[in-house]
Amino acid sequence: METEEIWAINYQLLKDFTKILNVTLSCFHTEGMYIYTVSTMICISLALNFFFHANINDNNTSFSYGRSEGTPSEKGLRIDAQAALDYIKKNEVFKDTKLIIYGQSLGGAVAIDLVSKNEEQVDALIIENTFLSVPKLVPHLVPQLRYLTFLCIQIWPSDKSIKKIKQTPILFLSGTKDEIIPQQHMKSLYELAQPRGGKEWKEFSNGMHNDTILQPGYFQNIGWFIKRNVCLDE
Repeated sequence: METEEIWAINYQLLKDFTKILNVTLSCFHTEGMYIYTVSTMICISLALNFFFHANINDNNTSFSYGRSEGTPSEKGLRIDAQAALDYIKKNEVFKDTKLIIYGQSLGGAVAIDLVSKNEEQVDALIIENTFLSVPKLVPHLVPQLRYLTFLCIQIWPSDKSIKKIKQTPILFLSGTKDEIIPQQHMKSLYELAQPRGGKEWKEFSNGMHNDTILQPGYFQNIGWFIKRNVCLDE
C-alpha cells in the first residue's frame, strides 16, 4: 500500500479463518505506542471472541510513528489514515466487513478526523484519552507557552471535527487520572459530539494516559458497545 508520499506505511494484517462475524478493526496510535496498539488489537479481538464466539480482522496502521518510515506531520498522518481506509475498502478480505475505527491519544485525533470525512464507510468509532486540539493542550503540557499557541504548526482540531460526525456511534474511554491530557478534554469532546447513532461514556477511576487499557471492564465495555451498535444481528 502506497501513499502520495514516497515512503512505506508499516501495515499489520492479522486474518481470521472463521467467517462468523465480518468486522474489521483499524487502530490508530501515537508515538512509542506500537506494542500498546498491537496488544489492544489482540485484546479487543479476544473480547469479541468472548462476546460473539467469533473472530475479527485486525488492522494496525503505525503511520510515521512506531515502525513506519518518514517524518510525521498533520498532513502526512491524514494522508496515511485515508490510505489505510481506502486499502480496507478495496481489499477483497476486508471491503465487505463492518469497520470499527479505534484511536488512542494522538491516534484519537486522527480517528476523529478520518471518520468525520468518511462516515458512510465506518460503522463505529472508539476513542481513548485524546484531546480537543493541540493549541488547547499546550497550556497544560507546557504552561510557559500558553500565550504562544497561535504558533502551533500542528492543530488537530478535534473539537471541530467531532461535530461533523452526524451518524456514527461513538464510545469514549476515559482515564480519570490521565497525567498527560486533562480528562476535561474527553468530557468536552463527549458533550460536543451529537451523532444520531448515539454516544457512550465509560470512565476508569484509576486509568492513567497509557494504562487505561489495563483497567477492569475496559474490554467488556468495548464488547458491549460493539454488540449494541455494530453486530446487531449477533
